[in-house]
Amino acid sequence: MLFLTDISNVVDFNFDAVAKDMLAAMKEVLCGNWPKVESAARQFVRGKERRFKLLSGSYLKGEITQQEFALYLEDEKRIFEAEIEALKVVSKALAQKVVNAAIDVFVKAVRAAV
Repeated sequence: MLFLTDISNVVDFNFDAVAKDMLAAMKEVLCGNWPKVESAARQFVRGKERRFKLLSGSYLKGEITQQEFALYLEDEKRIFEAEIEALKVVSKALAQKVVNAAIDVFVKAVRAAV
């Protein structure tokens, strides 16, 4: 199991740019609901920075396989969906679309770094 605690040796990964793109993808899906969730969405994405940096670094350094990366990412997706859904502003289906859009951006950024 990957313990997401030590980020001292993480591969350089520009999470600021990725976070900005993740938020843009979320905004596109949420459309009119964006103003209601923007602040919380920004906090959620920032709150994931440490875990996403470690996850991407572990994968890029070959410490975890593509399959393990996908499993950890699926866990992160479930947590993220629950956070968005807990806002009670959007439906579960929309929360899933929002998170999928954000995670797709993250995965594309990791693949580009390979």
